[in-house]
Amino acid sequence: MKFWLKFLFLIWICVQMSACAASSVSLPNMEEQEGRWKKFIQRSIEEKPYALQGSFRFGDSKNTNRVNYIFWSNGAVPLRLDVMAGVGASIAKILESKERILMYFVQDKQAILMDNFDEINPLVSLGMPVPFSFYEMSLLLRGGFNQVLQDIHLDSVKSKKAKTDYKKYTYYFSSLKMDGLVQLNKDGLPVHCEINNEWAFDIVYDDTAKLPSRVVISSLLDDYRAILLVKERSYPKEYTEEDLRFPLPDGTEILNN
Repeated sequence: MKFWLKFLFLIWICVQMSACAASSVSLPNMEEQEGRWKKFIQRSIEEKPYALQGSFRFGDSKNTNRVNYIFWSNGAVPLRLDVMAGVGASIAKILESKERILMYFVQDKQAILMDNFDEINPLVSLGMPVPFSFYEMSLLLRGGFNQVLQDIHLDSVKSKKAKTDYKKYTYYFSSLKMDGLVQLNKDGLPVHCEINNEWAFDIVYDDTAKLPSRVVISSLLDDYRAILLVKERSYPKEYTEEDLRFPLPDGTEILNN
């Protein structure tokens, strides 16, 4: 009998502890909900010269590739990007302007000129079928995810009790280019986002600068995944026109889309 009394007493303690833990999770409130969304849509990026360096791992469960990258521009387009297999081993040189994208593949000595890239994603040419242009990818890494979405409209919000802060609110949106959902932290920064029921984004931020340090892009349709790491940020003086160009070697074959 004493054994069963002790056993029932232990169960009672566990139930009480669980109840206390549940009650410590605060219920989301309307003011906080609206505040996070307002911070998100009002966030803007200063258009100034920058350079981003890091690595990009992408592929599916059967085939994974890893490259290093360097983005640089004066804030907007034109944008330059170099993709490397290792230190000094260049794979591709890319120039994105308002009118076109020029991609030069070093090993193949072949260039692709895309005058209209709204329908064809240039990242596919590099084996990266993510739903962004190079410039939009740079915006994402610089903390401008709201600017990538363009003309975003809030459709609805789902609130719930959650121990993980950013899971308290799920914002469902529609925009000029895509629809989806986003979960924001207390600073109004997107931590998790899903787009067009096709792609998921999970973003980790640097504690000091509150800028993305790691972005994981996952397909919701298969096992494709891309991981972008930002290893270095710099803000040099303004780039010249020459800094944002690259010459094509003589005899380069140029393909048009």
